[in-house]
Amino acid sequence: MQSMQRPTQIPMDRWEVFLRTLAERVSSASEKNPTPRCWKPSTLSNEIAAITKAKQEVLRTTFPPAHAVIDQLKRIGWIHPIKTQSPDGTGSVEFLLLDMEAGKDDPIYPLELLQAYLPDGVVSFFSAITYYGLTTQIAAHHHIARLSAPRTKAIQEAGETKETEPARKASGRNPLGTEIFRFEDIAYYLNRRDASLVAGIQFRVVTPRCWLRITTLEQTLLDALMQPVRCGGEAVALEAWETGVKQMDADRMGEHLAKIQREDLERRVGGMLEMIGADVAATSLGQRLSVVRNRLAAQNVPEIPLLNGFQFPELNQAWQVRTP
Repeated sequence: MQSMQRPTQIPMDRWEVFLRTLAERVSSASEKNPTPRCWKPSTLSNEIAAITKAKQEVLRTTFPPAHAVIDQLKRIGWIHPIKTQSPDGTGSVEFLLLDMEAGKDDPIYPLELLQAYLPDGVVSFFSAITYYGLTTQIAAHHHIARLSAPRTKAIQEAGETKETEPARKASGRNPLGTEIFRFEDIAYYLNRRDASLVAGIQFRVVTPRCWLRITTLEQTLLDALMQPVRCGGEAVALEAWETGVKQMDADRMGEHLAKIQREDLERRVGGMLEMIGADVAATSLGQRLSVVRNRLAAQNVPEIPLLNGFQFPELNQAWQVRTP
């Protein structure tokens, strides 16, 4: 470990108290702090301020401000800057690798950066598809979602109509979301998501100091139907289902659909499962879809595409879903 050099104005005993407390707080990941190895400067500054406040009796009011502490930690080799590009490519966005034992050349896990950018965010879309190994393609873009308060069903469905690909292009908005930074020539995006449409979220442990708050595999497959562009496009979405149907927990997907309460999504799931020849009849998902299918037989509903925003030539009459 590096020698504990300190700012000259701070007595060694106080500096050691701070370093020991910091090491304890960043030794392992938690739900509150899923990436204690990787930080934005602002969040690390908040953490340092919290330590200073908690240990004020020992550290006293003369302890340096967070920015000075960060500079000192860089000098002693406890912090290594990670440079990423700004969205417009003209500057950089800095992350901080806080690792008392790892060197500055240790590899950075891309989704660790993503989670560090928004610790309470949810890794989603193409990022989740690649995490679960649902595609052979390398992620061309990564996504983290900030969940917003649930909207009414009518507003959700109106929003879906507006979120089709032609509508996005007409509005001039990037269909992938708001770009936040680039790392190793891959763009990272922030998306706002209606919390009621994201029924499946879990933590996955990458390392003891890197957890991901990420959509479940089943939620990720549902997202591929509703947000295929953000999931990598038509080919990736279809491949994800071909691969994922062998791995998914059908009962869990049924639970997700019960919470989301969207018949258009259930129709897409039914159409997809029929297209790829998956048999889920003995599961709660199969039972739920059977009820929907019987109800559709007595209704006149508009056709919808299998993947939201795309156009397909074939029509599945039972689900009134257009398929490739």
